[in-house]
Amino acid sequence: MVLPTGFGLPPVPYLAALAGGTLVVSALLVALDPPIDQRIVVALAPWMAIGGTLHALGQPPIEVYDPVLRPLFGTPSVYFTTYVTLGTVWVLLSLFGVRRGHDETVSRNLGLTGTGILTVLLVLAAITALRSELLALVWPTVAVVGAVVLSAITLLIVALWRTPIIVRTRYAAPVVVFAHAFDGVSTAIGTDVIGVGERSPVPRAIMDFAGTLPTAPLIGEGWLFALVKLVVAVAVVVLMHQYLEDEPAEGSLLLAFIAAVGLGPATNNVVLFLFTPV
Repeated sequence: MVLPTGFGLPPVPYLAALAGGTLVVSALLVALDPPIDQRIVVALAPWMAIGGTLHALGQPPIEVYDPVLRPLFGTPSVYFTTYVTLGTVWVLLSLFGVRRGHDETVSRNLGLTGTGILTVLLVLAAITALRSELLALVWPTVAVVGAVVLSAITLLIVALWRTPIIVRTRYAAPVVVFAHAFDGVSTAIGTDVIGVGERSPVPRAIMDFAGTLPTAPLIGEGWLFALVKLVVAVAVVVLMHQYLEDEPAEGSLLLAFIAAVGLGPATNNVVLFLFTPV
């Protein structure tokens, strides 16, 4: 009742490999102790989207993976697969940065590497989708643009209400708010326009409730989920801004995790939109 449809652990050999890789990478990162501040939230954002993209590429109607690799990209395996890949890159960049005496560039290079990988994945997916459907980019584009506009308006309102909050969270807040705006908008489009069923029970319950309201015939069901996501994202930023200033490393990692909960599923949605006929 609380887990999304399709959630299931991979076979034991895959589970052992992912668990072992996660422990090794985590231990190396703890030992290297790379610099962590709000900028790491920005640097990790493309990696969150990579996880969502990799998961989408293993779902119908896409299913690009060989059966041997498929268990690595299901739910929740894809989270650990992405983390191990990200962690390995982070470790290598940290070692290189320490050797050159420029460890302050690690987060920047981590973000650039993730952006490069994400760009390649999305371009290949878009090219493949456009071969069969010329309008495949329409709704993914609408989702991205809508999320950008919605998050910008939300951040502006918060800045006018409590300017110090946005000043203190100037790197992390935009990522967190955009991630959840993107998830909300893409889910609303999937539900109300494309007709894709929601797999997670909590969003499904929120939209089922919206479907009982008098507004449902006019604006659909997804708007309420998008609104809830925005309110939660803003609440998290407001509640954590002082903690982020007092404990920058712990606060940044926690906000990165919260952003990933939105950005990963949102990217999964829009990649699936590319291959879902309207």
